[in-house]
Amino acid sequence: ANIPKRKGGRPTSAATARLSEAILAAAQDAFLAAGFSGASVEAIAAAAGTTKQTIYARFGSKERLFVAVSDALLKPKFAAKMPGNARLREKLIAVAGQILDAMLNPQMVRMSTIITTEAWRFPDLARAADSDEAFPGRQLIMDVLAEAMAAGEIRTQDIRPLMLLFQDMLLATPLRSAALGLSRFDGDGLARWTSMAVDIFLEGCRPAAAPGPA
Repeated sequence: ANIPKRKGGRPTSAATARLSEAILAAAQDAFLAAGFSGASVEAIAAAAGTTKQTIYARFGSKERLFVAVSDALLKPKFAAKMPGNARLREKLIAVAGQILDAMLNPQMVRMSTIITTEAWRFPDLARAADSDEAFPGRQLIMDVLAEAMAAGEIRTQDIRPLMLLFQDMLLATPLRSAALGLSRFDGDGLARWTSMAVDIFLEGCRPAAAPGPA
C-alpha cells in the first residue's frame, strides 16, 4: 500500500514505522517472486510509495534489505529465552523446534534457495546472510550451550563452532529436502530427526566419564 505523503516537517515515529513495514512487504514480494538479482530496488520503492534513495538511507544496500526481509520473517518464530528449569536435552529440542519451524516455512525455504543460487554472483549477499546476526536461532543455541558449559555439562574451548555444528546437523538435510520439493519430513519424521540430531550432538560434546578404579 502507498504511504500518504506528508506536507512538511519531520515524519512521526508511527509514519516511519509504517514506511519501513511497507518497504519490507514490497521487498519480500519482489525477492520471493524474482530472486535477488531480478528484484529491482526502484520497483520496490514504487510499490512502497517511497524512493530508491530512502530505501538505501534506511537499509544501506540491497543485500541488507534482503537480510532485513529475512529477519522480519524469522524473528516472530523465536522465543527470547528457553525455560530455565529445563534439562539441556529439552532446551536443545525446544531450540531445534523453533529453528525448523522458522526455516522450513515455504517463504524462508525460498529465501534460502535464493542465497544458495545467487551467492556466487553477489558475495556481499552471502556474507550478510550468513552472519550470526542474520539468524536469531544461532544466538539461542549459543545461549543454551554457554549455560551448559558453565554448568560442566559439555566440554568445549569455543562455543561458536559447536553452535554451527548443531545448526548444520539439525537443519541441512530437512532444508535441502524442502528446497528440492521432496517432502521427506512430516511431523513425526521431523520429531525423530530432531531427537536423533540432539542425541548424537550431546554424545559428542559431553565430558568424558572419569575412569573407574583399576
